[in-house]
Order: sequence, then structure tokens, then C-alpha cells
Amino acid sequence: MISWNRYKWPIISILVVVVVLSIMLTVGFSIGILSDAPDGLERVLEDGGVSEPEPFWVPLLSWIKNEYIAGTIGILLSLSVIGGLFYVITKFKQSRTPNQ
Repeated sequence: MISWNRYKWPIISILVVVVVLSIMLTVGFSIGILSDAPDGLERVLEDGGVSEPEPFWVPLLSWIKNEYIAGTIGILLSLSVIGGLFYVITKFKQSRTPNQ
């Protein structure tokens, strides 16, 4: 018989990651269909001279002219930094646990 209590937290964490990634993809795809005619607070900011902020990857990836490629490279860099951080945390935790 399978002990479901052993797999409870890994399954929950996988489901949470899938849901969060789905929400991020949904927001990312819906940004492209937003209106070019702003209203409300966005219009007030544009009339006041406040412009769109510079994308966060411009200082690092300014040599890339295509925004989609720069965004993809930025995502890959972010994933590698996050993966490296989790790898270091895992190795640190393994070194601090006593051997059994």
C-alpha cells in the first residue's frame, strides 16, 4: 500500500508551482492585448509627464535589440539564478543535517 502522507507535501508543492506558473503565463499573455488608449490614473500620469519605466533587463542586455529575445534571455538568467540559489540552500541544509 502506498503511504500518501509521505507524498503529501511534494504533491502540494508541485500543484502550487503549476498554479503560480499558469497565473504568470495568463497575465503575461493578457498584457499584449491591453488598450493603447489609457484611462484613469494612467492617463493622468501620462499628462503629467510620467513615462513608462525602462525594462529591468536594459542595463544588462542593452546590446540585444529584439525585446522578445532579451526577455527570453532575462527569464533564462532568472531561472538559473533561482536554481543556483536553491541548489546552494539544499547543499547547505544537507551539510548541516547529521548523517544517519
